[in-house]
Amino acid sequence: MPDDPKKSPLWGHIVELRQRVLRVLLWLVLLMGASFPFSDRALRYLGTKAGVPLVFTAPTEAFWVTLKVALFMGAVLAYPFVLYEIWRFVSPGLYRREKRNFLYWVLGGTLFFASGVAFSNFVALPAALHFLVGFGQKEGLQAFMSVDRTVAFELRFLFVFGLIFELPLLMALAGARGWITPEKFRKGRRWALVGNAVAASVLSPTQDFLNMMIMFVPLVVLYEAGILLSVWTGHKGQRSVSAVSSRSGETF
Repeated sequence: MPDDPKKSPLWGHIVELRQRVLRVLLWLVLLMGASFPFSDRALRYLGTKAGVPLVFTAPTEAFWVTLKVALFMGAVLAYPFVLYEIWRFVSPGLYRREKRNFLYWVLGGTLFFASGVAFSNFVALPAALHFLVGFGQKEGLQAFMSVDRTVAFELRFLFVFGLIFELPLLMALAGARGWITPEKFRKGRRWALVGNAVAASVLSPTQDFLNMMIMFVPLVVLYEAGILLSVWTGHKGQRSVSAVSSRSGETF
């Protein structure tokens, strides 16, 4: 009789992964519910960034955009818990030193994501809206902006910047694990510029030149910051590997 597949280690990992995914969804639902009472304030705040009154053109539009704002707030608040669940999933296969380091990566990922959202909120998004709305007004057009489309544009801007600010951390992780050396990152600058330009054109909510530059320039700066971090983590990673090799009997 063949062994029961449900008793295999692979099946155990699949079950645990499913549990982690369900916990992530639970965190998202709970934090979205906790954010909903404050979503009207967030909606008013986002509405003022366009500099012109926003309107809704359907009876359900205002309700659904409020839900979108609550969902975004819940996703931002749930981000560190998502990283924590990832850490809990992979931690059984790590040494104690690696577990501590991975927890630092979780904290760093949260900090970088929050920094990206803050940069977008205070710098990139106001500049993009000022240019786009002002351009239309200079052409003699009257702004008649839907609250749903405008807020969706703003939320995409905030979320995308949160993600692209993770670039230095990902490069640092690659350097720490020895996947890519800092020297290769330096030699790949030209290709990185092309990749950043493509990423900016794809990730930008609109394909106008200013919005692409608003994303392209931070990506270039973040890439250079990632090189510096990869140098630092690469040296630390080499010392950690040497320490682990000398203590091959260390328990999990």
